[in-house]
Amino acid sequence: MYYLLLDNSDILSAESVEEKVSILQKWLDGAGKWAISMLPNLVSAIVVFFIGWWGIKLVLGILKRALKRGKADHTVISFLDSLVKATLIIILSVTTIGILGFDITSILTALGAAAVAIGLALKDSLSNVASGTLIILNKKFKTGDFIETEGIIGEVMKIEIMYTTLRTYDYKEVLIPNSRLTSNNVINHFSLEYRRVEIPVPISYKEDIEKARDVIMKLIRSSKMVIQDKNNKVNVEKFNDSSVDLIVWVWCRSENYWQVFFNMRENIKNSLDENGIEIPFGQLDVHIDYPEKALKQSAK
Repeated sequence: MYYLLLDNSDILSAESVEEKVSILQKWLDGAGKWAISMLPNLVSAIVVFFIGWWGIKLVLGILKRALKRGKADHTVISFLDSLVKATLIIILSVTTIGILGFDITSILTALGAAAVAIGLALKDSLSNVASGTLIILNKKFKTGDFIETEGIIGEVMKIEIMYTTLRTYDYKEVLIPNSRLTSNNVINHFSLEYRRVEIPVPISYKEDIEKARDVIMKLIRSSKMVIQDKNNKVNVEKFNDSSVDLIVWVWCRSENYWQVFFNMRENIKNSLDENGIEIPFGQLDVHIDYPEKALKQSAK
């Protein structure tokens, strides 16, 4: 009797609603059965995840303590901590997903394809990351060292995964991609205990080389910052147009390099002046030769 009171469109609408309710009921029944069947796996996955998370924290704590006892650089500790943590989290996530019943092979395949695509898009950045890893692990230079590369000299302030930060002598901050530090020559100025200071000293051709050498060597022997048992020398380096160039070699501890460099130059100049030894400046002597006929005419 109910359907006789409705038109055709209302009958179709009621049938459609009833069909959708039936589909929803079937879906809920299926979901309920799936949840009941998955409940043991879900509980296992949750337990494994929390135990694994606790295990990750335990491993990272042991790693940090071991590195600190080994007096590892702070940069190495930070880098290894983040690397090991990321690796362990990925392993834990994949294990948890596998316990839930998902196909791990397909997931790993998808992750591999995504990694290849990302690697191609970010090859320069990944090159910097790989170079940063090599720098940190090889310890060719560390925070606090003074290095020179591509004409840039500065103190290493930070070694990060992608960039190394230098502070130049005039307090400029320079960020250098790590890949350039591993592909170019890097001079570490103060990594060794001692350094040799080289100072060129020009003297006039008329001066006695031995006297100049004795004056400079006396100054070297009186310096407290010069290491006296090293091979300190004063030699003739070359002959210039207006000077004989001596080269002074003195050894000092690396941390005293600049102080010795500047003080020694000033003291050498003062000592040579006190002993009457001339340090020449650039000059040009012009000689004019007259023909004999011109000289006779000028004499008349």
